[in-house]
Amino acid sequence: MTYKTFEPKTFYDLAIYIKDQLLHIIPQELTQAACRTCIGRAYYAIFLSFRDKILALSIRDELRKRIERTNDAHAIVVESIRRVDFDVGSYIVNLRSMRNRADYRANIAITPSDVTYAFKITNEISNKSATIVSRLKESDIVSAWEKIQKEREKRLSIGEG
Repeated sequence: MTYKTFEPKTFYDLAIYIKDQLLHIIPQELTQAACRTCIGRAYYAIFLSFRDKILALSIRDELRKRIERTNDAHAIVVESIRRVDFDVGSYIVNLRSMRNRADYRANIAITPSDVTYAFKITNEISNKSATIVSRLKESDIVSAWEKIQKEREKRLSIGEG
């Protein structure tokens, strides 16, 4: 059997399926888990799609490794996108915040309306992704990485002082 490369958009397809086909029929005690899963899958559909498109660009190896193998990937992707379209980059930040809240804040209820809002943001981002990626250059990614490094150094110096 030949493996076809995973397409990140299928995470979003799964999230839509859960919301539209399962959310109204699953036991009530699973509603929170389903809503949280939908938001996480929507975020990762967007993040991985942009990450893969950035990795497909001609970029230096050091930067490629940072994006492929470190937690910096999330920040690099968002900051790179913000350099081309600030609003879409901000939507991604918002979606990631929702994902973090859904994944890590068990004391907060996540509702189907939160899922609907996450899907609205996901669609806004998706509708503009091709245009954004076509405008991305290595210099945007390098500038994003430099900004992230400076912010990290600033946080460390404040923490040490």
